[in-house]
Amino acid sequence: MAGDANRNGSAGAGPGASEPTGAGAVLAESTGAEAVLAGSSGADPAGRERVGAARVREWAVLGEWLASPPPLLHKVDLDLLQERLAFMGRARATLAALEADVVAEISRREGDAAAEETLRRTQKRSRSGARKAVKVAAQLEWAPSVAEKLADGAITPEAASLILDAAGETPVDHGVLLDAAEEEPDDLFRRTLKEHVNERTSEQELERRRDAQRRRRRASISEQADGMFHLFAQFDPLVGNQVRNALLAKSDELFRSEDAKDRPTYPQRLADALAQLVCNSDGDGVPAGVELIVLADYDQVRDTISNARLADGTRLTEAEALAVACDAKILPGIFNKHTGDALLGRSRRKIPKWLRKQLIARDGACVGCGAHHNICQVHHIRHWKHGGQTTLNNTCLVCWRCHHVRIHQNGEQITRHPDGRLTLGPPTGNAGADKHTRPPPHDRHRNHHAATAGTGSSDTSHAPPHSPYRASRRGTGRRGASPSRRAPATLF
Repeated sequence: MAGDANRNGSAGAGPGASEPTGAGAVLAESTGAEAVLAGSSGADPAGRERVGAARVREWAVLGEWLASPPPLLHKVDLDLLQERLAFMGRARATLAALEADVVAEISRREGDAAAEETLRRTQKRSRSGARKAVKVAAQLEWAPSVAEKLADGAITPEAASLILDAAGETPVDHGVLLDAAEEEPDDLFRRTLKEHVNERTSEQELERRRDAQRRRRRASISEQADGMFHLFAQFDPLVGNQVRNALLAKSDELFRSEDAKDRPTYPQRLADALAQLVCNSDGDGVPAGVELIVLADYDQVRDTISNARLADGTRLTEAEALAVACDAKILPGIFNKHTGDALLGRSRRKIPKWLRKQLIARDGACVGCGAHHNICQVHHIRHWKHGGQTTLNNTCLVCWRCHHVRIHQNGEQITRHPDGRLTLGPPTGNAGADKHTRPPPHDRHRNHHAATAGTGSSDTSHAPPHSPYRASRRGTGRRGASPSRRAPATLF
């Protein structure tokens, strides 16, 4: 207790204050519980017992805090505040699991409709929110491993819901997904989950699911009482990606032409972009950046392609891939499945379209935070004014915040790892950076994006026969890095 008091006293509790009082003292009580939770092993029964006792102390602290006067948070040590915030996250997950148990029991006794009505009456849930809660409660009963992790506070309620929904569509490996959900924020885990589901979905199952999604497509437009119009639309993944890309590209075009002193909000700009795309038929056509990039694995022995997918990892059926390819230009590219390097490269400052497409295919999203590739900029890993060339291996995708705030303002740097992953973190290194930085999509979980035809040597014979980009023996300069022995990918 003395050590905790000193920590809070050093945080500026005021002259002569040797120990925190009120909520500050309540916060300080639980630092021992944090240490137990951090150092315990779930495989050790004694460790589990210690964790249980620590959780009880944490909840007691939270109860006292809620019952106390509002804490003077500016007088509490920052580390302690961060510890409390971590506990609140675990508490939120535990409460979600407990709520699911209660909702499931009410459903068993009175039916789902009664459970939904109880949630609406007692928690003021929306009808859709109450229906979702009842659905999750039922799903958790059939997924005890997910329920246990949620009750332990190891995963977020959002991640649990994502896993449960995916398991309802495709047989998934709960252990793999739960491990990923414990390490990754929800937005990055969503992409991990998509890739995992893609790996375990057969072509026949994908066709069945896509047909069902197409049948669910719909749109509506209605005039409201004040004269405003409300639009709603729902598309299958392929059409949805095309619509989103068009909207984001037009929105970005509008942003560049706006008065910086009088900018609309982001939703307002999207509405303007939609109106212009629909109404201005005499424009210059589709905005730049709307093209869909489709990746597929190339088998140089059989001269076939498979595993067609969008740059964000969305699987395409064979029919969808062929439909996209009908009017498309073919841009071949060879990726090394071990390093992520590619065969292409140019030495000029201006970013050509073909290079940006290659970066989208390799990175898939911002390498710092996972933001969508359509809102990303191309960053030179070694700055061009310091001799860095505008090549694939010296560039990467980063969003505006990661580019201008984390890199240029905070001095963070891009690091290329031996397995090809690009991470963004402080120059001195950050052990936790990898948890919040995505590896290239084609290197996730396994090398399933690489074609597996033969072994052989890594010479030019392993480029697709139609490829205009042939590897030089040195593998440098304009020709880029030496190709993978068996990892070509074709871009449509």
